[in-house]
Amino acid sequence: MAHVISLRTLRTLSAAAIERLQGPVSVESDGRTVAMLVPIRPTSAESRARFQQALARAQSARTVEEQDALDRDFGP
Repeated sequence: MAHVISLRTLRTLSAAAIERLQGPVSVESDGRTVAMLVPIRPTSAESRARFQQALARAQSARTVEEQDALDRDFGP
């Protein structure tokens, strides 16, 4: 499976083709990476719960400065 696709090729991919990708794929235009295409797969409730717990732990461990930097870069 491809690790890089062109922007032109991206326009031709169906949803089913994207779901079959093995993992993230770089999208390039004129030799530059302009995006990452990441197929989304259904997960179990247990997997989502583990992710949410890990996210909550990471959020609670951030310093005020780290949170301020994230808010500046990505919004509150």
